[in-house]
Amino acid sequence: MKKYIYIFSFILTAGILVSSFIGLNENPIVFKSLEEAMKTPNEVTHLKLIRKKLKEFPKEILNFKNLEFLDLSKNKIDSLPKEFSTLSKLQTLIIKSNRFQEFPVEICSMKRLKKISFADNEITSIPSYIAGLDSLEELDLFRNSVEDVSIEISKLSNLKRLDLRMIEISEADQKRIETLVPNCKVLMTEPCNCNTKF
Repeated sequence: MKKYIYIFSFILTAGILVSSFIGLNENPIVFKSLEEAMKTPNEVTHLKLIRKKLKEFPKEILNFKNLEFLDLSKNKIDSLPKEFSTLSKLQTLIIKSNRFQEFPVEICSMKRLKKISFADNEITSIPSYIAGLDSLEELDLFRNSVEDVSIEISKLSNLKRLDLRMIEISEADQKRIETLVPNCKVLMTEPCNCNTKF
């Protein structure tokens, strides 16, 4: 009996060590202070800087080369630096309630991005260069000012969820969008009789 207990303990310990080694930690450290994150930049995988009164994108974030999750919600940022794409491991980008008016071209060459949220901004279009987001699965543009959706969105073969709620879109245009992404769940507010043309 003791022999089996020993073997089980050995297997359990080995499993924990392997999981830690390959980064299967289900509860990663989430840094909520830029100052704290800068102390160990190579260890930063998850960063949340919410309600920090940021008017510009903090360039210090570009030092976090292992960053996978970034949340800059509820600030006053309106653009991203051209070097943003150097965060090559980023998978989730959340910048809700800021001041973006254009969908940032800087993110559209990032091959690992799976989830993007620009909810509660003032973005006016989904541009053609969005086609570069090969791995994108979720795009949240809830409560923006979208007036144009490029046909190039149809190239996002992995897109599973598109949120365009609280945007005035006519019934005809809603059908057009759904046709462009037939395998995607598209969320939209009840069609209106507006003259918005996509």
